[in-house]
Amino acid sequence: MDISEILNCKCCTDIFPEDISLAQPLYMALMLKYHPDKCSDPRAPEATAVINELYGKLKKAHVAQEKLFRCGSRAVEIKYLMELSQEYGMEYIGERNVYFLISNKFTDCFTNSEAKSDLFFREYLPQQILAQAEVFLPLVTHIFNTDEGLLIETCKRTGELPLSRILDFYGGSLDSRHAAWIISRLLGICCYAETRGIVWNCLTEENLFIDPAEHTVRVCGGWWFAAREGSRMTGVQSRVYDSLSSLTKTDGIARHITDLECVKALARRILPDDTPDAVRDYAESICSSSAFEEMEKWEKVIIDGFGGRRFTQMNVRLPDIAG
Repeated sequence: MDISEILNCKCCTDIFPEDISLAQPLYMALMLKYHPDKCSDPRAPEATAVINELYGKLKKAHVAQEKLFRCGSRAVEIKYLMELSQEYGMEYIGERNVYFLISNKFTDCFTNSEAKSDLFFREYLPQQILAQAEVFLPLVTHIFNTDEGLLIETCKRTGELPLSRILDFYGGSLDSRHAAWIISRLLGICCYAETRGIVWNCLTEENLFIDPAEHTVRVCGGWWFAAREGSRMTGVQSRVYDSLSSLTKTDGIARHITDLECVKALARRILPDDTPDAVRDYAESICSSSAFEEMEKWEKVIIDGFGGRRFTQMNVRLPDIAG
């Protein structure tokens, strides 16, 4: 790898393997080659700064933090790599687990909800459908009633990362093709909800995890705001509330169109300025009453906007966003 290539690196995996034991000897070799004391190229100081920054992120991402929660006379210890502040409390993200702390003043939204476990999203559906849906459904393992509030433990795959932090990493918007596959997955999630007869009420970036390598999206947080179509909602987060129709804001009834409005609002936030017109027009368009109709429209938009489907690689990994 030459200096020009190093200076164009943004993600840790642009230079290093994810395994820190393999990354360390490569780091030493690069520093020996490009350290200003060894290399006469005037760009050497800048190159070594990039190498040090990305290697430092990689090392830091392998150091877990610990936190104790009191549950009466006993304690629950969690380990995590990053924490995010949320409207309802805090989110603690580990390599294979995500913990949500719903503070005491917001626990009524959970306790009054039907969606107290992931069974709400899975029951009464054939195993064949569930097998395909596992990639985006929440995976709840434990719920603890702590002194600070409800602590919910969920599972995730190692490669799944919070969309909100990925957006921060890229400056708020994504390459239009990356945004497109996220929109595709979200519309599929809406179709599932319509089949299931539920409304997610949480499809915003702070509740979604994506796997950049696998091009998947999971509803990881906020799922406790979900409700059955036509029933009353227990509450929603601010960003979802902003997407509600005036009727829904008034009567508080869960409607499928809310999820579709949330997806298009998210699309408008993450699409860059150079987005193809067909894709931008879709994000600005009025929603259909059915997720399946929206998916049909979107399939045509992809062809009109991009000329077809093409896999695009997103190199961002946990070390890039954990700091």
